[in-house]
Amino acid sequence: MRIQLAIAAAALLIMSTADASAFSMSFRWCGLGSPVFSLSGVSKGTTTLQFHMIDLQVPSYNHGGGTVPYKGQSTVPCGALTNYSPPSPPSGSHSYQITVTAFGPGNSNVGTATFTREFPEKK
Repeated sequence: MRIQLAIAAAALLIMSTADASAFSMSFRWCGLGSPVFSLSGVSKGTTTLQFHMIDLQVPSYNHGGGTVPYKGQSTVPCGALTNYSPPSPPSGSHSYQITVTAFGPGNSNVGTATFTREFPEKK
């Protein structure tokens, strides 16, 4: 009985991890507006996407982000985030990381994806 329970728990963990790892996101810069985002594998039941950006060289600076409703779209357009401060490295290029959290009914966290990009981008 214990072995069957352990196998069932392991299978459930593998299935939930596989579903969560399918959620991914990438972005590209859009001037002063928030980036355009490409989404894939967004968790079923997602109703809201919450974005947050940090400068990995200056993590104490709050670049904000924003929240957008999710209705099955695969992209979020440039300028969609209302509480967003664009990248502004004091010198050189910095790495900016954006995390998107998917929320479902009752504001439950149903998945997270992260992507990092340089600004300005090296040519």
